[in-house]
Amino acid sequence: MEMKLAIVIVILFSLLLSFYGAYYLINPDQRGEEILSKQGIPYPTVIAHRGASIKAPESTAEAYIKARDLGVDYLEADLQRTKDGEIVVFHDQTLQRTSNVEEVFPDRKEDKLGSFTYQELKKLDFGSWFNENSPRYGSEKYEGLGIITLEELIAIAEGGQQTPGLVLETKSPEKYPGIEREIVDILEQEGWLDTAAERDYTKTIFFSFSEESLRGFKELAPQAPRILLVTDNMITRRSWTHWLERAAGLADGLGTKGFMNWPWYIAEAHDQGLFVFPYTINELWQVKLLAHFHSSGYITDRPDVVLNFFDRMSELSIINDG
Repeated sequence: MEMKLAIVIVILFSLLLSFYGAYYLINPDQRGEEILSKQGIPYPTVIAHRGASIKAPESTAEAYIKARDLGVDYLEADLQRTKDGEIVVFHDQTLQRTSNVEEVFPDRKEDKLGSFTYQELKKLDFGSWFNENSPRYGSEKYEGLGIITLEELIAIAEGGQQTPGLVLETKSPEKYPGIEREIVDILEQEGWLDTAAERDYTKTIFFSFSEESLRGFKELAPQAPRILLVTDNMITRRSWTHWLERAAGLADGLGTKGFMNWPWYIAEAHDQGLFVFPYTINELWQVKLLAHFHSSGYITDRPDVVLNFFDRMSELSIINDG
């Protein structure tokens, strides 16, 4: 008797889930544009993940210039602090993958970025690795590229015909106490924390996997939108509710792995006034599927693919590619 009852419950639950899911597959929630509009963020938002990082070395000036000139809405960058206090753009904890640290500092090849001074980092080549790994897109001009600071990233964003905003992620912020204050100080000095009402769009968005870091940004720069990055490798309805609860009052949106972005989860986020940005969306089929779901944005290594789909490639980029 108990077994039969359990089977009936499972069948009823499956039917409910099937109907609920099917409804949102056919009728995706479309409140994302309205939610972003209140934040002063363009819809759908195209965010260049570490720059145009498929076609140029990630997190370098060349990658960000290429993304800027394509016409993206935002340049995404991971921020860390050098031993002597410079805020630099770099993703990994160690330098081996994307530099020649093993040649220049062989005894320190496995050391963390934060143990190097800015002048030491400037001795490294952060571009040649790309030519070896991606010969299709390699170029002599990538050889010898240096690490860039937050101030240099801002100058790149301001330096072209296109003027994208910045999406800034604190990378392992627990290793760099006080980094949120230092980032905000630089942004304030450069005029990059204006409210959306003062400009056509919000210039700066903060990302982090760290809730503590987002709390710091909320206190220091409450006008700037904040996104809580989600780490789950498999999402369930219960865990999705858990993430929504964690974001409540702390973040304005969630950054989620692409496969999590089923329309019924997006609808639940919209119910809480949260937008959802999927990462890392690099294939055309992914863009088409998420566009059907009315995705609020796209965090991508291949901004050209997303911009082409939405017919938003800049004239400058078309001329340069031609």
